Amino acid sequence: MSIVRYIKPLLVSTVLFMSQYAAAQRVLTLEETRQLAVTRNNNLKAAQEKIGAARAQKAIASAKDKPTVDGSVTGFYFGTPLNKLLPEYGVSPMLSASQPIYAGGKIRLGKAAADKGIEIAEEQKALTTAEVLLSAESAYWQVVAAKEKIRLAEQYARQLDGLYQELNNAYTAGLTYKNDLLQVKVQQNNNQLNVIRANDTWVLSKLNLAQITGLGDSTDFVLPDSVLGEFNNETLHRSMEEITANRPEIKILQKSLEAEQIQARLLKADFRPTIGLTGAGLAGFGKQGINLGNPSSNAFASYYGLVQVSMPILDWGQRKQKIRQQQHNISAQQYQLQETKEKISLEVQQAYLQLNESAKRIELSGASLEQADENLRLSNDRLKAGTITGQDVLEAQTIWQQAYSNIIDAKTAYRISEANLYKTLGMTRF
Repeated sequence: MSIVRYIKPLLVSTVLFMSQYAAAQRVLTLEETRQLAVTRNNNLKAAQEKIGAARAQKAIASAKDKPTVDGSVTGFYFGTPLNKLLPEYGVSPMLSASQPIYAGGKIRLGKAAADKGIEIAEEQKALTTAEVLLSAESAYWQVVAAKEKIRLAEQYARQLDGLYQELNNAYTAGLTYKNDLLQVKVQQNNNQLNVIRANDTWVLSKLNLAQITGLGDSTDFVLPDSVLGEFNNETLHRSMEEITANRPEIKILQKSLEAEQIQARLLKADFRPTIGLTGAGLAGFGKQGINLGNPSSNAFASYYGLVQVSMPILDWGQRKQKIRQQQHNISAQQYQLQETKEKISLEVQQAYLQLNESAKRIELSGASLEQADENLRLSNDRLKAGTITGQDVLEAQTIWQQAYSNIIDAKTAYRISEANLYKTLGMTRF
């Protein structure tokens, strides 16, 4: 009694602590999971940085037609015999400004290419977002399924405990064999391992979800959902024109093709002349004689202007071959675009079939579970009536446990297939 006096308050304190801990845990809904995935996922952060880099490149291209100003300061000292002809020492500051006047269209095309770079980076982020959302939803339902498997293993354990107790009473009364009792004990041991495995799977799936949603290695959250709800054959249909218009993969390839065409025009611009204007002002301070116009002065100032015209004349066909190479790249990009459209068409059909197959699997698994429930009920009744052995009940329990596990798997697969279909159709529920 003294031991019970100490243990009872400890158990009460433990229960209260666990209740408070469970209440303090974060409740993570599916909608919040999507929100965290698109705001905190590392892959999406990297995609956003690439957009920033593309915009910086656009700013560089936009500055190409602006004048540039450079300054320099040169100090010099001449020894014998140069100091007989030139000032022995001095310093010369210089300021120059250059302005491109005509570059064969390269500046304008460079801006257009930079614009395409931004568009491609944005579409790449859209693709990454779709992939992250699918991963997040899949991970979410895997956590839910793992928790359901734990509940199943615990419920199966209670069934085995009840059967063991009933058979143990019968064995004690001499109404059954010890072998029936030992078979149940073996199954109990196996189920204990299943409970451990289910808990390990649950923890790992929570860690996976935490990584995708940017929660790090925290598993201090609970999910309010279960693999229940409506599971119907999917009737959502869209035309291939709508699908390809919304799929980021197609947009990326289309914009990449446009960028390749701009690059071809840039290569053709290499055949055109370029014209630039440069103006500079310079001064010098040093030993007397630095000013050639006034030998008695120790300072001078001057300026000059240059107009430079550059025209390609002969390069042994290098520019022409670069254009030919780019045309091949464009053709390859067009074939890749067409191939991707065909693959997407196949992917859409597979997504529909997969979802409808999951719905049918749920229907069949539900029927099997209903039959397993009835079979287990009859087996328990017949055991009590003494018309079957404990081994028959154990077999019925095993069939029920497998049927229950199958329907959890089927419903989880449906939820993941549903998310995959939305991604495949280029739609988002976020």
